[in-house]
Amino acid sequence: MTTNCRLCSDLLFQGSAKTWNKPLFESPNFVVLPSLGALVEGWLLLVPKKHFICIGALPNSVATEMQEVKHFLCEFLQQYYGQVSAFEHGPSRPNSSVGCSVDHAHLHILPVAFDLAAAVAPFLPKDVRWSTAGLKECQAAFGQGEDYLYLEQPIGAGRIAIHKEFESQLFRRAIAMQIGALNQFNWREYPQFANVSATVKKWQAKNGNMFSCKSRLEVAA
Repeated sequence: MTTNCRLCSDLLFQGSAKTWNKPLFESPNFVVLPSLGALVEGWLLLVPKKHFICIGALPNSVATEMQEVKHFLCEFLQQYYGQVSAFEHGPSRPNSSVGCSVDHAHLHILPVAFDLAAAVAPFLPKDVRWSTAGLKECQAAFGQGEDYLYLEQPIGAGRIAIHKEFESQLFRRAIAMQIGALNQFNWREYPQFANVSATVKKWQAKNGNMFSCKSRLEVAA
């Protein structure tokens, strides 16, 4: 952990954490948080416990664990909300605009039925192109010092876009536009406490309080 990182600080001092910073779920290397600024109910963040700037910076040693946790989260969300997507704003360095000022890796997993790639297109540089991708391609982009956007829709069908001039909160802007709340895309100005609370209540009704990945996956196996 690093004291300069907001998410690291929140995870370190969980006892005093606000609702949106208290993990709903924990595995050896990851926690799951309800997303502050959730424009829709059911918005979750998959976050590594150790400090990495983006998912592309993660080592291969935790890749299988991340996929297992993601699969479990998607099953939960699909049961209650329907179609699920995942995305990441992937900064290659601290304080870049694409990182949305949160320089700690976090994969957004949320219920979205509309085409996110089409929705985000108006907010992207005109020469951006998507290509098929997974963790390997995100790692390659990070290794080359390139900022990227990552999208899975449907889950399991990943794609990546790389560019030097991505702006901030691009997927959030796209989602806000699609639900008719474009001016509410900024999570700092519009924390969306009602959606956060509803997500936590739905999770607890299904799963109870926080539990470990190992125990639950063994039961589900």
